[in-house]
Amino acid sequence: MIAALLFEHAAPRWLIYAAVAGAVGLALFWYWRYLRRETATWVLALLRVAFFLTLGWCLLRPLLKESSATALRPRFLVLVDTSASMQLAPKENLPTRWTTASQLAAQPWQKTLAKRAEIETYAFATDLGERVVDLGQLQPTGATTHLREALRKLVERYRGQPLGGVLLLTDGIDTRETTTDWAGVPWPCPIYTVPLEPLQAWDEEPDVRVTKVDTPRRVIAGWESKLTAVIGGSGTRGQMLSVQVFENDRLIEEQPTQLPTEGGTREVSFMLQHPTVGNFTYTVVCPPLPGEVITNDNRYAISVQVVDTKNRLLYVEGPPRFESKFLTRALQANQTITPLIFLQGANKKFFTVGQRGSMTADMSAEQLAQFKIVILGDLTAEVLGETRARALLKFVEDGGSLVLLGGPNAWGRDGFAESPLARLLPVARIQALAPREGRFMVHWTDEGKSHPAFAADAAAWENAPPILSLFPGSELAPGAVALAETEDSEPVIAAQRFGQGKVVAVLTDSLWRWQLDPGQANTFGKFWNQLLEWLTPAATETQPFELDLFADSEQVYLGDPLPLQARLSGAESAAVICEIQTPDERKITFPMTPRTVTTSTGKTYQGFGLEFTGQNPGLHTAVAVTTVDGKRVESAPYSFFLKPFTPETAPRPANFDLLKALATASGGKYLQPDELNAVLAALDLTGTEEERVTYASLWNTWPVWACLTALLAVEWVIRKMRNLP
Repeated sequence: MIAALLFEHAAPRWLIYAAVAGAVGLALFWYWRYLRRETATWVLALLRVAFFLTLGWCLLRPLLKESSATALRPRFLVLVDTSASMQLAPKENLPTRWTTASQLAAQPWQKTLAKRAEIETYAFATDLGERVVDLGQLQPTGATTHLREALRKLVERYRGQPLGGVLLLTDGIDTRETTTDWAGVPWPCPIYTVPLEPLQAWDEEPDVRVTKVDTPRRVIAGWESKLTAVIGGSGTRGQMLSVQVFENDRLIEEQPTQLPTEGGTREVSFMLQHPTVGNFTYTVVCPPLPGEVITNDNRYAISVQVVDTKNRLLYVEGPPRFESKFLTRALQANQTITPLIFLQGANKKFFTVGQRGSMTADMSAEQLAQFKIVILGDLTAEVLGETRARALLKFVEDGGSLVLLGGPNAWGRDGFAESPLARLLPVARIQALAPREGRFMVHWTDEGKSHPAFAADAAAWENAPPILSLFPGSELAPGAVALAETEDSEPVIAAQRFGQGKVVAVLTDSLWRWQLDPGQANTFGKFWNQLLEWLTPAATETQPFELDLFADSEQVYLGDPLPLQARLSGAESAAVICEIQTPDERKITFPMTPRTVTTSTGKTYQGFGLEFTGQNPGLHTAVAVTTVDGKRVESAPYSFFLKPFTPETAPRPANFDLLKALATASGGKYLQPDELNAVLAALDLTGTEEERVTYASLWNTWPVWACLTALLAVEWVIRKMRNLP
């Protein structure tokens, strides 16, 4: 323990001495000048002087600071898999994985390591449990294994504490993750893994399975989309496999592939054509190999909605610039719209790109009725004009969509905010500041990732390219949401409903740089295509209500509950139901209860929820439905494939590659069972010291306060007894 004296007074010492001396002198003068010179007067004077001297002494007393260091022992965690696959054994004469794991956890390394670290044990299957005191009380009965999620939660639980390592006792089979890429990322502490069975101990029969199928769920007629299937298996002995894709039970393409001899997964991709609108079911099938017994996991179905949004679009821009150049190309390349583009030339006159016909840049109500979407570029309020602005305002109120692309003129002092369009701006211009130039990283917000414009391909926007300009000084208008923002929470793309239409504001003029960003697959074109798809009003879209239905997982096994969540925008309250069509064409209706929906980042909002447990394997299609103001509002269809059985019960080898990858990426070790005891017992784990500081006042104590109070009290009593003022 270290002690030190600290002075609390902020004023210089000479000033305190001067103040005390002045107070004492003034008190003595007052008593000498105004009171009779008798014994009581001198007693009162001495009491007052004693009070001031004691008070000055208190002001000069120091503060006692005591520092002590407490040693924190490191934690060493044991994470044990309690899923049903731990009951498996390669052969009858070999122990089960659970038996081996229990024996490893009970080895003498625990007693040796306990002298240097706190050893804490946890069990997991579907979720991470609480701390386990006696491992013998547990049984491996979990229906699923969420290994990645359990590891993440365990490390997060001990964030900020000295963590010496994790011993992971599992077979490495994760029923949620379809690939093992996640195991190769860095981990904050060493992870020690052990194979719970001998390598190549299984007499494997050939087994092939379709693990996952991924493709955009909503595409536009005329587009080409990519379908990726993850094919897994074991015991194939290098045989060639055939992967088939069926569209509504019609074979459309077939590709060969080959799995590693030791087993594993392969990705196979197909390009799908969508010439017509409608709902289509795509089924990926791997025909069974000779001798394959388990064949009910050889197919996987997914539903795709093909929509037709080939509508007319009007783009009115100021003088040509890079943004207009690249946007014009993107609009012309989009086969779902017919763009008409006006660019401002000399003398503020407009010239056109596209089939103009009788159209002009006047934007009258009659002309705007021919368009579904209008994009405004870098125009001032003066160039736009009040007549055009009011026509656009009515256009959006009646159900049209407006994109405010903007620029230095549009977002400046004399821009959109100075026109009648100020009523519909998704951002309130607090100050019309000059654009900032630099390199600003862009990330999609939770609302942006779940927004209908980008939710179908949310993974593509996790690492958006940076922008080089930003129009700052904006705040979101009431009811608006930021789809994308900078790291400083400055909105970059904002959207809102206005009347029956939609409005999007783009607060940068450097999105065109996305077209030139290396390593990005046409991010600029993809952004505009997805945004325009959402902006195009459907024929039945006559009200400003939006109902979204989604789930946090698309890989569900028979008997597992699937949490379905819905969010209603534009209405304060309503009853929401969920209509689910099962593989046997039955339609079942379930009520959705109001609840707080929490995103993966911890953000919450009010929505609706339902836990659905399917009884029939195959493709299910769900639609959320509500009634607002007497009108039926439906969400876009959400489909999920219910797998026929859980892989927990399927005989298969442990995932040795995943265990090795975890150990390597975390800085731990992949140990054989006979190495574990010696390695863990010899671990050199060092703890940390935590400094604790306490402060003790040397004057702020009850004896000092009692003395000061007594001096004043005695003086007051004598004054009253002598009838003195």
